Amino acid sequence: MDESRQMPRKKHILLFTVLAVTAAIVWLAVWAVRARSSMYAYDTRRDHVYDFRRSGAIVTDLPLRDGRVVLSRRHGSDHTAFLKVDVDAAWSGRLFQPRIVIAGEKRSVTQYLEHGAAGIRYLNISSLPPDSAGGLTLRGKYAAVRDQTVQLVMFRNPSPGAMKILVVAPHPDDAEIAAYGLYSDNRRSHIVTVTAGDAGPNNYDEISLAKARQYLKKGQLRTWNSITVPLLGGIPSEQIVNLGFFDATLASMYRSRSLPVRGRFTQASDISTFRRQNVSSLGCGLTGGADWHSLVANLEYLLRQIGPDAIVAPYPALDKHPDHKLSSIALFEAIRKAGMTRGRLYLYTNHFVLNAYYPYGEAGSAVTLPPNSRKPVYFDGIYSHALSHDKQVDKLFALEAMNDLRLDTEWRFAGGAVGLAIASLKRDASGKEKSYFRSAVRSNELFFVVEIENLYNEKILNEIKGEL
Repeated sequence: MDESRQMPRKKHILLFTVLAVTAAIVWLAVWAVRARSSMYAYDTRRDHVYDFRRSGAIVTDLPLRDGRVVLSRRHGSDHTAFLKVDVDAAWSGRLFQPRIVIAGEKRSVTQYLEHGAAGIRYLNISSLPPDSAGGLTLRGKYAAVRDQTVQLVMFRNPSPGAMKILVVAPHPDDAEIAAYGLYSDNRRSHIVTVTAGDAGPNNYDEISLAKARQYLKKGQLRTWNSITVPLLGGIPSEQIVNLGFFDATLASMYRSRSLPVRGRFTQASDISTFRRQNVSSLGCGLTGGADWHSLVANLEYLLRQIGPDAIVAPYPALDKHPDHKLSSIALFEAIRKAGMTRGRLYLYTNHFVLNAYYPYGEAGSAVTLPPNSRKPVYFDGIYSHALSHDKQVDKLFALEAMNDLRLDTEWRFAGGAVGLAIASLKRDASGKEKSYFRSAVRSNELFFVVEIENLYNEKILNEIKGEL
């Protein structure tokens, strides 16, 4: 064939290839932007609203100029501090996760925002000492921070090392996800897990057992996780107990308080099915059956036995998981039955009610206040517990020791491994990463603080409980 005729044809093929690749890239970018936008059940362009007037926070207006703010007050290790800043994501921030890097003289932290974020946000600077001149530098990536008047919001908190801490975990792994750093920094911590974790996805369906037995094995394994993994954080076995209630049954127990329930998938009815695995003497005082009254009574017994100064538990109004909401509501009933008035609640969310992907961004970055533009969030204070790099590594290994956070056992087979790989690629492309290895291994753990005496105020109690 004439070479002069081949040249235009090659050019046409090249042009078609370039156009096809460009179209594919544009389509993928549009798909990714839409996927990222669908992550949020709220308008990411709205201000995050928090009322600090009743919390005793110290609030100071400061000028932010050319990305630099000079703090009028220094915050120490006993302070939790935020900068209230008006931000605006760039157009590229709809595709890539926008972030603000806050730098002092020797350290910096990264605060991630929602895709397309705009408006008031709270940057957590608690673990970041200012430079010798008292200043911090703010630099946006896929986001802009204009010159403005910002607010420094500070809370002073007692040292957790001076307190006896009780962590109430609805399931095995919740204590580690929310508070591994906090509890492992205090050898007086006690870990109480409410359920055996015998429900949820069947990660062992490839094992040649009947379905009920697969879930029994899962419950046994997760119960064992709940009473052994805290040992990695230096907590003595005597201070760790699992109440052995059945996973995903607390709502049924709450509706019919005196009626015992069965395991959702195991059909077990004996409360000792998983409870018998306890090694602590605290387990010897647990009584009753798989019903609501027994749950409250067992929590009351543990409150009297342990006598905590601080209780770490889910924030019912901010956590969408029924077991999380109801574990705390049972705890509140137990506190009131015990007549306990001294001490503080440190409330967390592992399943944020508006968004399963909060906190946003990468592991190692800072956790800040969750999105809120609707109902006010009640708190008497806010506590940010700093985690060093070594502590973050320890927390990662504690999570890795939790069997339910590992890959499904289908990875052992070629078809399952390919399916997991495809799901991983799709997850990364859409930005919808729910892994606790991303969301929980951070430079801090965040808690809303409530004085226990305020649980006797019905209005405050109902605000904290939220909708059931």
